[in-house]
Amino acid sequence: MAKGFAIHNAITDHGGVIPSTQAISSQMGNLFVRAGDGHMCPKCRCWSVVIKSHDHVIFDGKPVAYVGDKLSCGATIQPQQSHVVGESGSPYSRSSDNTNNSSFVPTLQYGQRFLLQDELTGEPLSNICYEIEKGGNIIHGKTDENGFTDLITSENKEEIQIHIIYEEHDHG
Repeated sequence: MAKGFAIHNAITDHGGVIPSTQAISSQMGNLFVRAGDGHMCPKCRCWSVVIKSHDHVIFDGKPVAYVGDKLSCGATIQPQQSHVVGESGSPYSRSSDNTNNSSFVPTLQYGQRFLLQDELTGEPLSNICYEIEKGGNIIHGKTDENGFTDLITSENKEEIQIHIIYEEHDHG
């Protein structure tokens, strides 16, 4: 059965974001996360690394991480809106034609968290108020401690604008 590969900035069920530590192996521009790649888990407040789950696909000497793989803190890699899939086992594995998909729930096609950074220093803009203009609506928010916005989702591809608000606002 095909499983989604974890790609650059893969999200976890603990609210973390795992960057890829390599810049060579990609599919359609999506860099692969591999075993040993890590991040600072916001829930556990510790450095957490992807645990090796297989030896099926190796890039630069390390196995590629899959959606559903665990991290050392206990977090699980979550599916992303943009992902790459591949076989995770035997070349003879296949899906059954009579698979029951009655519990299938369609997901949104597009979703993204944005990292807001200082242009001069590259430092994340943490706890900063912002406004996102999307489809004629304005979404107010405040970046988290790592400089990320809330997840912005849409059923269609659309252009957005992000405005950083420097005055004191109460946006959450």
